[in-house]
Amino acid sequence: MSIVISIGTSNPAFKHKQEDILQYMVDLLQPSMDERKLLSILYQRSGIKHRYSVLPEFSERYASHHTSFFDNVEEDASLESRMKIYHKHAGKLGLESATKCLNGRISPQEITHLITVSCTGLSAPGLDIELMEQFGLNPTIYRTSVNFMGCYAALHALKQADLICKADKNAKVLIVSVEVCTIHFQPKIDMDNLTANLLFADGAASALVCSDEIANEKNWKGMKIKNSYSEVHYNGKKDMAWQLSSNGFLMTLSNYIPDLVEKGIKNLVNQTLNLSNKAASEIKHWAIHPGGKRILEVIQKELALATSDLSSAFSVLENYGNMSSPTVLYVLKDILDNKLDITNEELVFAAGFGPGLTMESMLLSS
Repeated sequence: MSIVISIGTSNPAFKHKQEDILQYMVDLLQPSMDERKLLSILYQRSGIKHRYSVLPEFSERYASHHTSFFDNVEEDASLESRMKIYHKHAGKLGLESATKCLNGRISPQEITHLITVSCTGLSAPGLDIELMEQFGLNPTIYRTSVNFMGCYAALHALKQADLICKADKNAKVLIVSVEVCTIHFQPKIDMDNLTANLLFADGAASALVCSDEIANEKNWKGMKIKNSYSEVHYNGKKDMAWQLSSNGFLMTLSNYIPDLVEKGIKNLVNQTLNLSNKAASEIKHWAIHPGGKRILEVIQKELALATSDLSSAFSVLENYGNMSSPTVLYVLKDILDNKLDITNEELVFAAGFGPGLTMESMLLSS
């Protein structure tokens, strides 16, 4: 059995209040009065108080750091210029989260497998090799890159780590998930871009996964990965998309996504639990990716959960926004560090949603 030993997180220096981002949007886009009212309502209902970005311009208090990246609405920032910012920051964020994750438990040289996760930037050599060099990982390490899967990708990486540890009991797998979503801000007034600009933020999270043999040997505690499950709903293929363009990555986010999640969440939970012969009543902790407030609300309603059952997800959404792939690891970290009783078996159900429409889940336990 594989065990998630620890999770470390990292965010950029610039912490923006949601109301400051709203004011930035109004000042930049000069919306009509009706559009301004709509923006105000959307931001007030977002469930988000703060978001982090590698860019300072979303808050007036960071004026001395201003980069003027989006000042000219008529000339959108090019994909090349956006990728330069990604490469400047992604590796640093990943390195910081990985350092916090290991926290002296083992040296970087002892890591046998590296799985990097990102969908907001690409290059070759990429994030994996940068982390190897900067973190001092073994140059013969096994590497896997998970790209462009979006918000559920960290769960997919955990699934790969689980398979690795089951095949090699001596494996010590480091997952590093990094997203710099805000560099793909599009200065346009349409629902896809308004929604993306409302939700997304920057952050990184790393997880250390090993076999139970290694965990017992080193007296490590954590969350055991019991099983995973994934399904794709093709009828949602056009409702969530992420396309490259000369002016950055273009996001499609339809308001139908919460309805798709609502229709599929019960089956997702049941199929995941059936693999371990467990019942929904046995789930103690819910680590749901907070893709947005409405997604959490429809899941809460459909599964008849209390607000407290999703407190970790609501808290991450409130304080960080949606950072895409690392976000569910933030939720799992809160549960692992603050809520999980490692002296008893407590079930943790984790889920994330992304392009496809893909619904990815995992059952873990203390």
